[in-house]
Amino acid sequence: MGKIVLSVVLGLLSPLVFIMGAEPFEARGETSVQEVLAGCIAVALYLAVCQFMATRNSSSGLRADGPVLAAMVAPLLAVVLFIAAVEKGDVVLAQGVPMLLAGSIGCLAGSVAGHLGTRTAPNRQAAWQVVLRAGAGLFLVVAATLVVAVIPAVAKDTSPHATPGPAVKAFIVSVVLHGFLGAFMLWRTRGGKLPAVAGVFGLLLGLPLLGAAAAFAHMHPAAIALWACTGIDFVVGASSLVAAAMVREPELPEGELRFP
Repeated sequence: MGKIVLSVVLGLLSPLVFIMGAEPFEARGETSVQEVLAGCIAVALYLAVCQFMATRNSSSGLRADGPVLAAMVAPLLAVVLFIAAVEKGDVVLAQGVPMLLAGSIGCLAGSVAGHLGTRTAPNRQAAWQVVLRAGAGLFLVVAATLVVAVIPAVAKDTSPHATPGPAVKAFIVSVVLHGFLGAFMLWRTRGGKLPAVAGVFGLLLGLPLLGAAAAFAHMHPAAIALWACTGIDFVVGASSLVAAAMVREPELPEGELRFP
């Protein structure tokens, strides 16, 4: 109970951390992409450290520590719901949703890192499963975000030198690749090594989205969505590579065949 109360208190400080991180990049009269990105990075790092410190000495599994993670994210969710009730929808989309997403990723990354540091085999096995399943889910989230928030906006781009046709086709290819990579990681949860190749491809898929986020900076909702997708790709790619290096391959029952 003490950890849960402490997690709630730390989670309540998250919006303040977001404001402190975003303030140096604040632009008068508008919400800039740099401002939101800086705030999201601050929140993700803050909650990752908090969650890591809360779980690093835990001998229980990831599921048992789930209430601690939920208690740390719950205040952020409450803040986003409050913003949705008192502000316009574009404020929620531009600030609330990215802050909640960044905080959730930070908490999950900190929790997994805390359990990867333990020496008990069950915790390492559970961390291995979480990295795969969460990574697969986040890749699918990126694909859905591109379809819902990015492709429609890019198709309507009327700015000088805009090329909506080729840009939409490029994003469709990215959607397909993210969907395939997410499905591959879900399939690999059945057994075998952590897919280091998935981590590499996650980093590679994030690079074009990073360039696209800068190119479409004049379209704020789409640019913020692209920054969020880029952050997800980099976080999942890096965490998959780290987990592949730190977590040993789970032992299969004797006589069971392993396929590449």
